[in-house]
Amino acid sequence: MELKVWVEGIQRIVCGVTETTTCQDVVFALAHATGKVGRFTLIERWRNNERLLAPQEYPLKILMKWGEYSNDIQFILRRSDNGSSNNQKLVQPTNNSRSPVGNGPPHMSPVEHPEEERGPEAVSYNSQYRELVSLVNYQREKLSSQQVDLIKYDAEIGFWENKGREQERQVELLQQQISSTDNQLRISTEQVQSLNYVEEESEIAKQNEKTLKSEIVLVRSKLANCETELLQCKNKIRKLMEDIHNEQRIVSSRQQENRQALERSMLAEVENLQTQIQQAKHATEINHLTAENLKREVGVLENAIMEKKRQVERLVQEMKEANLQSLTGSVDELRHPLDGLCKAGSARRIIGSPRQLENAAPTNKNPHGVWV
Repeated sequence: MELKVWVEGIQRIVCGVTETTTCQDVVFALAHATGKVGRFTLIERWRNNERLLAPQEYPLKILMKWGEYSNDIQFILRRSDNGSSNNQKLVQPTNNSRSPVGNGPPHMSPVEHPEEERGPEAVSYNSQYRELVSLVNYQREKLSSQQVDLIKYDAEIGFWENKGREQERQVELLQQQISSTDNQLRISTEQVQSLNYVEEESEIAKQNEKTLKSEIVLVRSKLANCETELLQCKNKIRKLMEDIHNEQRIVSSRQQENRQALERSMLAEVENLQTQIQQAKHATEINHLTAENLKREVGVLENAIMEKKRQVERLVQEMKEANLQSLTGSVDELRHPLDGLCKAGSARRIIGSPRQLENAAPTNKNPHGVWV
């Protein structure tokens, strides 16, 4: 994971940071990457608040504790003064490696002795070289002692930090105890209030009991009055029931008499209806007989009419034959004079038109005339 750290106003990104990476590892990595030497401190800034971080603290865990405000957190690498002792680290770069330096003394390359040469220049050079070597050795010893002091200081800082954490834990425990005592106090006050409320309720219940007793007395008196009224009502109801039974008896007797009268009248009407029905039956029988007689007479009359029709048809036929015969005779009588007139060559015309034959022509047998 990447961790953003501000170094002298420039944002640096430290890669490969895990939950086990400490602030000391981050400071060493940045110091070696930038090639700076001295004491540095990692600072946690949130808005306008700053806090110095201990060497053994974990930056990723700090960000996880901040939660949703982790984006507002800034880590700053700042050079610390020589006199300060909180989270100060001495960093010296080596010639061959840029990896962070551990808790041991810084790695330094050994000083090689040059080959000795004959002559005064060589002697002066050797004396200077020896002075330099002694100075380097002295500085090395001083640096090792300072490194030992730093280790002691780091150990003391870790001890005090652990002690501070224990104190924080004790404070948290005390706060928990205080909160528990506050809860108990609250519960006890609530219980006291509930007891007071119960006492008030008991007094109210006593007053209610007194009122209920007085109401019970009133209800009992009302109940006694109601019982007396109920007895009176029962007596009245009994009398009313007796009156109702008497009236029902009278009404039932009247109804029986009315029923008998109605039955008698109905029987009389039924007998009258039966007699009327019998008379109607007799009349229908008579009418049936008369109808049959009429049917017979009608049949006789129809036969007679048929006979008359036949006779009329015969007479008409005879009249037709007679008319034909009379016409044939008249035609013969007229034919002879006409023949004579035609033979004599008479130019006399026939008076009248042939259509006048439609009128009646008198004959010997039919003086009134014959029609064709």
